[in-house]
Amino acid sequence: MMGVATGNWSGTTGLYLNPASIADSRNKLVIDLFAINGFAENDLGTLSKDNLLQKINNRSVLSVNDVFKFDNKTSVNLMAPYAEVRGPGFMWNIDHKNSIALTTRLRGANQYTDVNQKVYRSILDPQFAVNGGGNYTVNSKDFQWNAATWSEIGLSYGRVLVDHGKNFLSVGVTARYLGGIGYLSMQGDNIDASYYTSSDSLQLNNTKVSYSSNILNSTATVNEGTSNSELFSRYFGKKGGSGIGGDVGFYYEFRPNHEKYQYDMDGKTKITDHSVPRYKLRLSAAITDIGGITFKTADNRQAALSGNGYLRGSELANSVNNYRDFKAYAQSRGFTVDSSVKSTVYHMPTAMLLALDYKISGDFYVNVTSLTNLADRKQIGNYYYSQITVTPRYDTRVFSVGLPVTYNMQSQSIKAGIGARVAGFFAGSDDMLGLLGNNQYGVNFYMGAFVPINYRKPKDSDGDRVSNKIDSCPGIVGEWAYKGCPNPDTDKDGIFDSVDKCPTVAGMPTAMGCPDKDLDSVADASDRCPDLAGPVAMGGCPDRDKDGIADIDDICPDQAGTAAFKGCPDTDGDGIPDNTDKCPLKAGPIAFNGCPDTDGDGVPDNTDRCPTKPGTISNYGCPEVSVQVKKRLAFAATALEFETGKAIIKKKSYVLLDEIVGILNEYKDYYMLIDGHTDDVGSEENNLTLSRDRAASVKNYFVSKGIASDRLDTEGHGESVPVATNKTAAGKAKNRRVEMSLKLRDNK
Repeated sequence: MMGVATGNWSGTTGLYLNPASIADSRNKLVIDLFAINGFAENDLGTLSKDNLLQKINNRSVLSVNDVFKFDNKTSVNLMAPYAEVRGPGFMWNIDHKNSIALTTRLRGANQYTDVNQKVYRSILDPQFAVNGGGNYTVNSKDFQWNAATWSEIGLSYGRVLVDHGKNFLSVGVTARYLGGIGYLSMQGDNIDASYYTSSDSLQLNNTKVSYSSNILNSTATVNEGTSNSELFSRYFGKKGGSGIGGDVGFYYEFRPNHEKYQYDMDGKTKITDHSVPRYKLRLSAAITDIGGITFKTADNRQAALSGNGYLRGSELANSVNNYRDFKAYAQSRGFTVDSSVKSTVYHMPTAMLLALDYKISGDFYVNVTSLTNLADRKQIGNYYYSQITVTPRYDTRVFSVGLPVTYNMQSQSIKAGIGARVAGFFAGSDDMLGLLGNNQYGVNFYMGAFVPINYRKPKDSDGDRVSNKIDSCPGIVGEWAYKGCPNPDTDKDGIFDSVDKCPTVAGMPTAMGCPDKDLDSVADASDRCPDLAGPVAMGGCPDRDKDGIADIDDICPDQAGTAAFKGCPDTDGDGIPDNTDKCPLKAGPIAFNGCPDTDGDGVPDNTDRCPTKPGTISNYGCPEVSVQVKKRLAFAATALEFETGKAIIKKKSYVLLDEIVGILNEYKDYYMLIDGHTDDVGSEENNLTLSRDRAASVKNYFVSKGIASDRLDTEGHGESVPVATNKTAAGKAKNRRVEMSLKLRDNK
C-alpha cells in the first residue's frame, strides 16, 4: 500500500511500515473499518492477463500455463497469493506526545523458494511432461514450499522523545499476539528424477523431502476445511498455534520553518498547528514482523519421504494437498514415509524498512522506501522480496494520491502503481501494470475504509484571533478579552475601555483616556501643573532651566541648579546657594552668609566699609579716627580764617588746610562733612548764605588738592547752631567757625 501508507493522513496504514508514525499524527482519532490487500510476485515468469481473462470468459478449466508465460530459469521463487484482511481497530493520539493503536489482521501466504521449474510444473500441471514431447531429467536441492494463514491482534504505542524547534524524534513499538490457523511446509533436500514420456512416469532416486503441517491428519488443505466457528476460535485463541511478534521503529523530522506553523488564538500565543505536517525532511527506520507462531497441537505432524520410487504426473497434482492422500500415494509408489508429532515454529516475514520523505513544495512530497528482507529464506515461514520504492504524491487532509514506482530485486523488474485516498476511503495498487497489460512479474490490489477525526486549526472567519466556536460577535473583528466582540468605549472618547484609565470620563489619548488640559501626557488628576505642559518625569510640570527640577519645586526656576539647593546654583562653591549667598561670586563662610572677610576684622566684605583694612565692628569694619585727628579737626574749625564778611580763605590758613588734605588722604574710606557757622552779627539770611559759601570754599580748596568731590559734603547753618554766647567778642569768635568731621556713608 505504498501509494497510501506514506501519506500524512492515512490512519493506521502507515503503522505497518513504522509504528512510530502514530506519534504526533495528523489524525487525532481513527476508527478502522476494514482493509484488504492481495498480491502475487515471482521470478518464474510473466503473467498472461489476456490469456487468463479469455479462459475465464470461456469458462475453461484453468492450469498454471494459463497464468504464466514461463522464463527459462532452472529454479524459481514465487509468492502467490499473499492476502490480508485488516479488521476493526483504532488509533488515538492521547496527546501530542503519546499515541496508542489497536489493530487486527488476518493474513495468508503461499510461497515457493528455489524450486526447480520442472518440478513445480510437474506437480501443478499434469500435462507438462506430456506436452514436453520427450524424456527429461530433474535435479533439485534445497527447495521449499511454505504456506500459512494466521491472525494478529496488535497493540501499538508511539512516543515523542524530542520536539524542540527544528528537531523532532519519535519512537514506536507494536506488540502482536499471533494466532496460527494453519500451515503447510515442504522442504526438499534432494530430488533426482527422470521423466519417461511413454509411461508418463517420474522415476525418483535418492529422494529426501520433509512435509509438515498442522492439518496433516485431515483431508483438508491449508486453505480448506475450516468452519466459521473454528476460524473464529483460532483467530482469537490458540487452537492452531500461537506466538508473539511485533515491530519497532523511529521517526526523525527536520523542521526548519517550525515557527511558520504557530498561531495565536483564544488568548493563547504560539500554539503549534498540529493539523498540518511541519517537516521539510523526514527519516525513518523500522524492523517489522518480528517473531513467529509455535504450532504445538497434536495435529501438528511431520512426514519425511525418502528412497526410490516413481510417480505419474497425471496423479501427482491431486495427491499433495493433504497428508493422508500424500502418504498413501507415496507408499504405493515405493517410497518410505516416516511421520512424527513435533512442535514447529512458523517464522514471520521479518524485514527492515528505511524511508526518506521530502516535502517538495506546498502539498507535494516524494518518498523513498527500501524494504530489505531479514528472514532466513531456508527456515519454515515466509519472507518478503527486497525492493526499493519511490513515491511522488500529492497529500492533503481530504485527498491524496501517490504514484509508487518499485524496483523488485528478486525478479529484477520495475513495477508501478497508483494509490488514492478520499477522506477515510482508499484504494489502489502498487503493481497495477499486471492488471493493465501482459509481461509483468506480479500484480497487486488493495482497498479499505476508516473513520478519521483529524486535527484542525480552529476557524476564525473574521480574523480577530478568536475562534468561531467562542466568538460572540462572528463577522466583526473584536478582541479575546470580549470573546471576539469589539472593545467598548463608554465615554466615547475614542479610547477602548480596556486601555482607558478613565473609562467613564472623556479624555485624551495622551493620558490614556483621562483629561489632560495641557496635553503633556499626564492626566490632570495626577498632573502637579495641570495648566502647564511638562514632562512625565516631572509630574507634568515644566523645567525652564533644564536642571531636572520641576519649576514648582525650583526656588531658582530660571537658573540651573542642583537638587541639594532646591534648583538653585552655588556659583562660588561655598556651600551656600546663590539665592541666599550675600556674595554669590566669592566664597565665604556660612557665618558671613557666604561673604569673605578679606581683612579679617570680623566684618564681612559686604558690610565692611573698609574691606581691605582691619577695623572695628562698631565702625563697620573701618579703623576708628584717631583722637589726634579729631583734635586737629577741632582746632582747624576755629583756627581757619576768612576775610571779614567774606568766604575768601586767608592764605595763612592754607597750611592748616593742607594738613587736613593729608588726613583725607590717610582716611580714604571716609568722607568729610564740612559745616559752616556764623555769629549773630548781620541778618540771619545773610549769615546763612555766608556759612554756606565758606563751607563751599573749603571744599573747593580740598578738590583743588586732589580730593574727590564726592567725598566732600557741605552744609551751612548760619547763626542757628552757636557753641558760645554771642554777647561777648570771645563768644562770637568761637561761633564763627567751619567744622570738619570724618564720616562713613550709610550706603557704603
